[in-house]
Parts: sequence; structure tokens; C-alpha cells
Amino acid sequence: MSDDRDRIRAVADRLGFEPPAELLEQSLETARSLRETAAELDAPDDVSVTTEPEVEPSDDRGALLATYDDPRREAETGPLAGETVAVKDNIAAAGLPMTCGSERVATTPAGDAAVVERLLAAGGTLVGKTNMDAFALGPSGEFSDYARVENPVAPDRVPGGTSSGSGVAVAAGRVDAALGTDTGGSIRIPAACCEVIGVKPTHGYVPRHGFVSFGPSLDTIGPLARDVDTAARALAIIGGADPRDPTSAGKPPSDTADPLDRGGEVTVGLPGSLFGASDDGVAEAVRSAVDDAPLDATPVSLPLGAVEAAYFLIGATEFVWYVDQGGTVRGQGPDYSAAVRAFVAASKETDLGDHITKRVLPSAYLDAETDGDAYWRARREAIAFRRRADAALSEVDALVLPTIRTLPPEYGQMESVEDMLTMLGNTAPFNLSGHPATSVPVERVDGLPVSAQVVGPRFGDFDTLSIAARLTDT
Repeated sequence: MSDDRDRIRAVADRLGFEPPAELLEQSLETARSLRETAAELDAPDDVSVTTEPEVEPSDDRGALLATYDDPRREAETGPLAGETVAVKDNIAAAGLPMTCGSERVATTPAGDAAVVERLLAAGGTLVGKTNMDAFALGPSGEFSDYARVENPVAPDRVPGGTSSGSGVAVAAGRVDAALGTDTGGSIRIPAACCEVIGVKPTHGYVPRHGFVSFGPSLDTIGPLARDVDTAARALAIIGGADPRDPTSAGKPPSDTADPLDRGGEVTVGLPGSLFGASDDGVAEAVRSAVDDAPLDATPVSLPLGAVEAAYFLIGATEFVWYVDQGGTVRGQGPDYSAAVRAFVAASKETDLGDHITKRVLPSAYLDAETDGDAYWRARREAIAFRRRADAALSEVDALVLPTIRTLPPEYGQMESVEDMLTMLGNTAPFNLSGHPATSVPVERVDGLPVSAQVVGPRFGDFDTLSIAARLTDT
């Protein structure tokens, strides 16, 4: 009892309160009552935790990690009936280890993430989990602790990350569709490197319950597939608000089996800043694809400002907060599942490796040194970029630009921030702005794939996908 009084007095002191003893006692009784109320709101799942995961890649390209002995199917009919699916290994699937690509810690949840529930209810057959860069820190697809993930369309080039296994599993025909997660391009980059479709939805459109975030204000879950229609069906199924994720919003289209409308005239904007940041051959290939498609095109202004620097500050700082707060990020709140909390708690008990430290520690230090001011400056820049993107989109139906700035690079090239920007410099800004973005393959240059990225208004996800389809239907 005295320990409780000491703790509540310490909290009062931290806040600058000076309550008399009687008020302190009343507050303590109220807190105990609230604790009982909170315990009734969300009964935890049963979760097992290990710091020695027994997980091995189950295919020759390193794309699949833990898989079911018999793939799971829970509905005979639905928009995904007869189609196989897999999910990135930071998304909970009941009974399978969830490692986040790290050999240092794993949990095995008893329940499914919201998106897995929806895939199964729509008739999808769940094969298992896909490989990924450890803790979703990439962006090249080279940083899984389990195995090198090999690009099936360009074997000497990286597969792109961090949803590397999802991109490769789709490109190699292991599954019909796979879910990835996108913090700064982690769906669109492997889609571009592996020559498939990758969709980053509007931030908040897909619920994140049961998903281990990297940067909660940036993260989205979305599909990869070999064609736009399959990707659109998968997005229609997994999208829409879920009460377990208070940040989720929106409704799925009325026809989830055929959600795209390819009719009407469309005008797209070509942002000079992002074409100019891309290699000439890549930029020319995307311009040529736009010229050949049934689209009207016009130049638009979209200054980048300091949005690239803002991305690195926000993502790494939020990752640190997320770990510090045990997976329950104040003001975000989608990650209240016991599996996620247990995973984050276990990760604090083990060294996460040099690659994670290199990416995260500088921003963590800066956040502590500036008392959070550096983070909030970055957030203000993100808001400013969102307004600039909204202004550019007010003139056109969508923006089109290269997905990555170069051809897929060789292994071992991601040594610096500048190197990483060649892969995520055109994608990460739209995580900060929250806009939906779809990557579609359009051409090959020197035998390597080039993809265009189509960016639309927030919550205009299916209009954006319909426009992306025009680039692939020609």
C-alpha cells in the first residue's frame, strides 16, 4: 500500500502537483477503480515469446519464412476464393512465429491481425509469412537475419525492401497476392525491383491491429500482386475502419470483387522535382509510358523542401518511442494486441543488431538532446509537404513519377543516407503526406525493370488504382 502512495506521489511531483494527503488518497482509490475498468476493456491474447526463434526460409529464394503445414482457408467463397496469399512477418497470423525478420526474438500469437481476418473471410488461402528486412529497416531487401532474398526478375540486383519476401513471393509465383507494409516505400520499392504491382493505401485506410509498426504516423499495410485487379480486390477486402484501430477510417467500395472504374478522361501531373531527382533513363521511361497511355499529362510544381530529412527524423524517432512505450503509442493506438506488446517488450531484452542501431540511434540521441524539438520540426515539414502535394493534386486527377530514382541497384550499395534516397527519395514523401500511391511496372531499361508511381488524393485509393491500370493496360 505504501508503495502505491509513493508511486502516485512521484507522479504528482513530476507534474508539479502538490495535493494534500486526503486528495492523494482519493486519487489513488480512483486510479485503482480505473485500473479494473481498463482490465475489462481488452482481454489479452495468449502469446508465447522466445528469444531463439526456430524459423527457416521455406523456399529457394528466401521469400517465405514460417508457413502452415496445410494452408489456412476459412471461407469457400468470396472475392479471393481460389487465390493464395501470404503476409509480411510483422503481421500476426495465428499459430505462426512472428519475427519481424529478426533472429533475436519472436512471438507466436493465438489470434490474427485485422487484415488476416479479412483475407480469410474473403476466401483467401493463407500460405504463411514472408521474409523482410529486420524490424522493417531497409530499403533494399538485404537486411533479413534469416536469408538473402533473391530477385527473380533481376538475380544480380536487390529485391527491394523492406517487404522483400512479399515482392519476391508474388513475382516468383509462390502466391497470387501478398501483404507488405510501407513506412517510406517498403511496398512500392520491392514492387518496382521485382516488376509487380505494389499499393500503399491512404494512411489510416487499412487497420493496423496486430501489426508491429516501425513509424506509426507513416506505416500502412497494403497488397502486392502481379496485376492491378488482384491488388485492387485485396485492398478492397482489407480496407475500412476497425474498432480495434482508432486511427483507421473509411469504407471499402460496394463491389469488392470489381472495385475499379476505368472510364472517363484523366489528367495526370508530372512533378518536375521528382523527375529531376531521378536518373535520366528512368525518368524518360516513365514519361514514355505516360505518353503511350490514355492519359492527358501536364507539368506540375511540387517542391520537396526538407521532406527527405524529415522522413529520417520521424521514422527513427517514432521507432524508439514505440519500443520505449511497449507498443502502445499514445495518440496512435492501433497496436493494442497482446502479441505486439509481447514482441516489443521482448525486443528490449536483446541487442537488435548493428543495422538497426545505425539507423535508429542518431535520431534517438537527437530527440533526447532537443527534448523532442527536432521531431516536431520534422512533423511541421511533413504537414507543409502534404499541403504542397494537395495543391499539386488540386490541378490534376493524380501525379505520376518514377517509383525509385535509379534502376534496381546491386547488392551492397546501401551505405549512406544518400544511397538510401536513390531508392526511397520518391516514395517516402507520400508516407509523410498520407496520400495513396501505387507502383506499376512500365518498361525495361538495360534489361532491368522501371516502374511508375501513381499518387492520388487522400482516400481516393481506387481512383488512383484505376489510373495506374491505364499504364499497364496499354
